[in-house]
Amino acid sequence: MKKLLLLLLCTVAMTAQKKEAVYKKLAALTCECATNKGTEKLTETDLGLCIFESLGMLDEKDRKVIGYNPDKKSTSLERIAENVGVEMALLCPKVFSNILDEVADEYAAEDEVVEVIASSHKGSFESMISAEFNTITITDESNTKREFIWLFSFEGDSLFIKDKIVKGDKVEIFYTEQQFFDPKTKTYKIYNEITEVKLL
Repeated sequence: MKKLLLLLLCTVAMTAQKKEAVYKKLAALTCECATNKGTEKLTETDLGLCIFESLGMLDEKDRKVIGYNPDKKSTSLERIAENVGVEMALLCPKVFSNILDEVADEYAAEDEVVEVIASSHKGSFESMISAEFNTITITDESNTKREFIWLFSFEGDSLFIKDKIVKGDKVEIFYTEQQFFDPKTKTYKIYNEITEVKLL
């Protein structure tokens, strides 16, 4: 029983070593391809094409070791690309870091927050109605009533929480215009979302 277990462990270890050797070979070919492209930064598409090209240079036996089936490219490519990436980080760190930089740049661009300029309005506090969310109404100098919605915490919200603003108090409300779907009218409506409140 011990001999069988030992034999099984040796077989698993040898298979893992074979896989690692093939991934190193594949990574070397991919590094070479990426370097030959001569571009300072590689796109993910460029890298994918280099991996495909390198896979085509492997013999049938090596492809079998890493479980690559040319007829089912998409199912095995993601796993292979991860392992190739690990080996590339060791073999050609400069090429690999250029790919990483580009990916990081893409994520940074996606995560970039668009600066929203808040408008402000001054008037006398009229009321606060609580329904789906709090709606604060103020009346300006021209006796026009304006409504503002309270969705998230904002600077000055404690004035309302601690009841420090009463009817008739002069306030300045900073807000951004947001479009929300109104299920009653089945249309998008513009709401003034509060971003800050100052007691004047």
